[in-house]
Order: sequence, then C-alpha cells, then structure tokens
Amino acid sequence: MKTTYTSAGIALAFLFAVAGCSSDSDVPATPSSPTTVVSSAPAAPAGVPAAVAGESVGAKGSACELPFEFQAAADWKPKAIDLKKMGELADLAKVGDFTVVCEIDAKPAGSIGFIRVHLADGLSGAPAEHLQEFMKVSIGKREASNTDVTDVQIGAAQAAEASWETLDKEYDIRSKYTAFALNTKKGIAVVQLAPLDTGEYTSMQPAYELAKKTVKIQA
Repeated sequence: MKTTYTSAGIALAFLFAVAGCSSDSDVPATPSSPTTVVSSAPAAPAGVPAAVAGESVGAKGSACELPFEFQAAADWKPKAIDLKKMGELADLAKVGDFTVVCEIDAKPAGSIGFIRVHLADGLSGAPAEHLQEFMKVSIGKREASNTDVTDVQIGAAQAAEASWETLDKEYDIRSKYTAFALNTKKGIAVVQLAPLDTGEYTSMQPAYELAKKTVKIQA
C-alpha cells in the first residue's frame, strides 16, 4: 500500500525530529546525575515579560483532557494528538516510554515550536529519574551540552525539571529545551518546551513558565 505524505505531515515530522521528539535512542548522550534543588516559585526569564494567560489545558471539555491542568499562553493553540491519524509518523510522537498526547502550538503567537505534553501510562516513581531518561532518549544522536535535572515543587507536589541544549549536525540547528515531570493518576507526565532553535527559546519560555506556575494535579 502506498503512503502519501502531505506537506503538513512532512512539516510535523521535521519539527518532531529537530524539536526534541526523536525516536533515535541507540546512541544516547548521557546527562549528568540529577542534583537536588527545591523550588516552588520559578523565576521568569530576565528581561522578558510574563506571558498572558489564554486557554485552559487539561480540564474536561478542553482541547486536551489530561490528568492535570495548566494555562496556555494567549494565542497559543492546544490540540490533542491522535496517533491513529498520524499513521506511519506515529513513532515520531514517542520518546522512550512517553507518548505525546497534547501539543500547544506557538505559531499563532508568532513563534515556531510547541509545548508538548507527554504521558507514560501507568509509570510512577521519582520524577527526576524518569525525566533524566526522557532527556537522554530525546537527545538521541545529537550532540548535547548543559544538561541538568533538578528536584522541584510544582503544583504543590514533588516534581523535577530539566534543561539541555543540542546541536543537530544534519540540519545545522542548535536548540535549547526545558521540561518538567510530575506524577499523575494516569502515570508520569512530562511537559516540554520544544522551540525550533535557540532563537525561538527566549520568546517562548514565558509560556512554559506560565504552564509550570499554573499546574493543578487532579486527584
């Protein structure tokens, strides 16, 4: 059976590949061991205005129904991910044990990239350990630097946060990422800021900080 890829599908595959959602895990970079830093009030990026709240994500009836809730930034557009509709591209939505279940598109707000919500059904335990593995698989074959995983408090619960930078030699793209992980009633969730490159990171970071600050974990 012949598979036809639309331009949108090709673009999606490209963005997944260069924005930290690679399925290449056979030669992963090895991040440093997690350090412990407890923080309940994340600092906003220096010199960048805080994001204005837009749509609510995660609640029943929202664009993405999740086991936790948070606020998307104004003009960012959340969308649930249907792996069946992705066809042969579905593997690009998997990062180790995690699967993308929702993505919030920054394009309507003027940036190229996403905030992606990944969920590992039934997985539990220390968020830092799972986030470190997520980061390692996400990096894949790309060169990595400035990797870090810390224990934090998010939504009044124990969580973890990671940051890392990569160089994709194939596309000559340098990217910077940050993500947080937390336990939910359905499994470990990872929320990742996935900009196209380092140039998009600064403008998109306030939206990530807003999401992190407004997390409410469902009982």
